Amino acid sequence: MGDTVDVVVDPFTQEKLPLRLPLEFQTAPEESRKALGLGDYVDLSDPVMARAVGVLHGLTQDLPGHDFALLGGVAFRFRAPSSNAPATGLRRPLHDIDLSCHHADAKKVHTALLALGGRHGSALSVVETHADRMFNALMGGRRMRLHNVTDVADGRAVLGTIDLLADEFRFCHNMDLKADISQAPKDGHTLALSTLMLSKLQFIQSIPADHKDQVAGRVLGPFGKRELVIGPEDKDTKDLLALLLDHPVGEAPGQISAQRLVQPLTSDWGFWTTVRMNLDHLPKSPLFSALPPAAQAIVGPRIETLHAATDRVQPKRRLAFLQREWWEPVESLGTTPPPASTG
Repeated sequence: MGDTVDVVVDPFTQEKLPLRLPLEFQTAPEESRKALGLGDYVDLSDPVMARAVGVLHGLTQDLPGHDFALLGGVAFRFRAPSSNAPATGLRRPLHDIDLSCHHADAKKVHTALLALGGRHGSALSVVETHADRMFNALMGGRRMRLHNVTDVADGRAVLGTIDLLADEFRFCHNMDLKADISQAPKDGHTLALSTLMLSKLQFIQSIPADHKDQVAGRVLGPFGKRELVIGPEDKDTKDLLALLLDHPVGEAPGQISAQRLVQPLTSDWGFWTTVRMNLDHLPKSPLFSALPPAAQAIVGPRIETLHAATDRVQPKRRLAFLQREWWEPVESLGTTPPPASTG
């Protein structure tokens, strides 16, 4: 059964948490996968995926009748076989578990996450560090950050990140997630395929032109006299290509809905512009060129179909966008974080 030991989960405060070691799942990840109705292609050998499936299954048991939707890299693994298979070249490392819920449920979900380890096995232990508590207070309940215990080394917890978003996704552009969250239990437990696409296509950032070599393959074009704009990181481009390879564009279940993709763009010139620039660039990406010819022949026309859908949308440009950014600036070049952090 293992031993319960006190493990340091926050080196800043030396806060400790009693954990049963070795870390164990009360329900095997494979059983959780089946209970959630996920495809056999979902690769549970990845420890982040195993915990994501366990977290979601635990929440559905502890909060019946409440809705949750995964996003981020885990969600693409849920929906795209090509994101799971190493042979495709589109599998990429996972670091975080990104989850969304309705704002009215956020406090309940926060409490349920912190109780997962005691209810569903120590492998699903979740903590809120001192830094997390400060961050969560600043975000006013619209976004919460927690950490899950992925390992224990020398009496310290090795932590991964759980991001909880309530009702909306705010990054370069704002996305309303409420309808997707409500539909998620019937739609693969993730945001809709079109919304997953938008979550990656909404990325844009300006950088000094002399930093071009640091972001080879991501440059969308010039911005002003001494700057460039860049698109998604390689990991996000891989997610986009995997989803496009595995799902046709259409309005039937299991297809990427062009109608839903363009709907939030119809009244937002900035969001529309960013998505169009990223769709323009996607077939020019080195990652697209690295796909086998047969895969390019599938993905290319699907990109063209989505681009044509955006052509039919002509939102009015606001005066505020005439001079500078039409997006919310992000803080860095988007470098990939380490697989886990300690405390």
